[in-house]
Amino acid sequence: MAANLRNTKLFKERLAQLEEETNRLGVVFAPAEAADLLAERVAFTAAQLGVTERTSLQSYITPHNISLLAKVLGEHAATYRDVMAEAEPVTITVPDAGRVIAALGMACKLATEQIEKDPADAAGLLTDAADAIVGIGAEIRTSKRDEPVTIHGRTLVYSRSVLTRAIGRLTTGIWECPCGEAHRPGASPCTLVQGLTADLNIVGGWLAAPHERPGDQR
Repeated sequence: MAANLRNTKLFKERLAQLEEETNRLGVVFAPAEAADLLAERVAFTAAQLGVTERTSLQSYITPHNISLLAKVLGEHAATYRDVMAEAEPVTITVPDAGRVIAALGMACKLATEQIEKDPADAAGLLTDAADAIVGIGAEIRTSKRDEPVTIHGRTLVYSRSVLTRAIGRLTTGIWECPCGEAHRPGASPCTLVQGLTADLNIVGGWLAAPHERPGDQR
């Protein structure tokens, strides 16, 4: 979407409505995420109907449609909260916690390289990764020396989600992998993907890639 359309009064009004209604439903956006989401909806509607983005915003992104979008986002957020509440805690060693933090850091590094291509996706992943890193760090800090670390709730779900998303984007070629090789679905994973998969398994993600043993058999 053109930047000048984002700066229009109508876009800002629709954005304010979206943020207000989603906030009331417990949805928290990363910086600029709501604006990017709305811009994507305007562009998608324009492409589907064969109209300009300005016409899409003026005629089809109505207050009613904004309310419907907010409702869908709220339902997704509620489901995510239920998943967090039901996730069984995982107890790991401090060195393994360090491995997971390093893996999350790598996911952040990869996501920052995608900011210009897909800002909403990159910002969302970076926010979740930051929450996961802070959560694991807090658990390590409060644990006694050499005691296992228990990861649970939001920290556990965010850790799994970030690593799963990073692995998926690498293996499908959506993200360019630092290994330099072209990745295709179904192909043998590179060393980086194998490492991230092993780190995901540490927190109970159990995403088994070729040649990767399950986490409980490492």
